[in-house]
Amino acid sequence: MRLKSFHAKSMSEAMRQVRDTLGEDAIIVSSKEEKSGWVKITAAVEQISAPAEDEFFDSETNIETITEALLKHRVPAATSDRIISAAISAPAKEPQKMLGAALKKTFSFSGISFKKPLVLVGPPGAGKTLMTAKLAARLALGAKAKPSAATKPVIITTDIARAGGIEQLSAFLDILGIPLTQAEDAKELKAHLAKIKPHTPVIIDTGGLNPFDPQEMKFLAKLLHAGEMESALVLPAGIDAEESAEIALTFGVLGVKSLIPTRLDFARRLGGILSAAERAGLSFTEASHTPQVVDGILSLAPDVIADLLIPHSPKKR
Repeated sequence: MRLKSFHAKSMSEAMRQVRDTLGEDAIIVSSKEEKSGWVKITAAVEQISAPAEDEFFDSETNIETITEALLKHRVPAATSDRIISAAISAPAKEPQKMLGAALKKTFSFSGISFKKPLVLVGPPGAGKTLMTAKLAARLALGAKAKPSAATKPVIITTDIARAGGIEQLSAFLDILGIPLTQAEDAKELKAHLAKIKPHTPVIIDTGGLNPFDPQEMKFLAKLLHAGEMESALVLPAGIDAEESAEIALTFGVLGVKSLIPTRLDFARRLGGILSAAERAGLSFTEASHTPQVVDGILSLAPDVIADLLIPHSPKKR
């Protein structure tokens, strides 16, 4: 596919440019009126050889399906343009597979290795404590299944000010036989980390912090410098895309590299998490898609997110 954008003072003039440059077979990928009053049209056409009429129709229909899905999920225009541009060159014939291939090109994906202590950060109510319990359960149950290949994790919380925060996490961990360690500040956290044996998985649950409060971000910055650690932003799905992006950018300044979306079980608009990952350059890792602690983690991959954006019909499933 050959992709090209056209600018003109009117829609008719832009369409004329499309026909003159790409021919009558060009597919209109997107169109919008800019603040200047000019019109921008992005169009595509097969570059090598003319496809069969039914194949051309399928490709155009799939792009329309992807575009409609991104609009439904309130994905910002700039992010949508990148995804759609990548989808046009995808060889797949189904919209879910085309979208999956586009997401793979547009975003980065990585798993959690626990080679370093993992710190979960995020705004209040994002689901950090529940995600800590889920990750602990997965590690602990893996240790029981393969004692020689895994070690029971160490769980540390700095969320000691919130009422019920410690009790909630302790209740989860008691079932797994994992003690909970508390750290009031960066100094205590550093002391605890120094006592942990090498190669032991460590998860650190932090209190919810306002990303737009300089003092709270300063406190978090000190925690993140208490040792050599990996940090992940826990962010609920379903909130405004611009708000999500601003939150992600703020935490990204502190060195956060990955994103763990939560509430995927009832969020109906996923534009926020796509906007957050794209704007802040965060990698998708795991996600929470159920309130259950055991088996409550969804490993995110391009095809998984594509299926969330464009669900397969029950018949196809």
